[in-house]
Amino acid sequence: MDDFPSALMALHRELRGIYAATARRFGLTAQQVELLCLLGDRAPSLGELAAMLGCDKTNVTGMVDRLERRELLSRAADRNDRRVARLSLTAEGAALGGQIRAAFSEAVAERWGSLDAADVGAIARLASRS
Repeated sequence: MDDFPSALMALHRELRGIYAATARRFGLTAQQVELLCLLGDRAPSLGELAAMLGCDKTNVTGMVDRLERRELLSRAADRNDRRVARLSLTAEGAALGGQIRAAFSEAVAERWGSLDAADVGAIARLASRS
């Protein structure tokens, strides 16, 4: 079982590398790619998004500002509390998110395409337990 933490750390490094390479293809940072992919059909507040990304709200604000300038996402006041801004993808952001997910899937298939269905299923079950 001592190998398990090391294996997870190695997997994390591999995935971080795939995120970074994918982000570079689209002129984004890995964190911006993760943010765009997390939004999908959600409309979180800045605080909720920061919690999803596991970072500080001030970091998210800067990323959101840059993505908003590129017209990939927009902010709108929450219907129930106008002090809260809700984030959503623009049509361009949603299209780019789809391209990013496809590129990420291709990179994952290149790296781990030789895994058999049982291994893939085991990894998916472990990942869905969180």
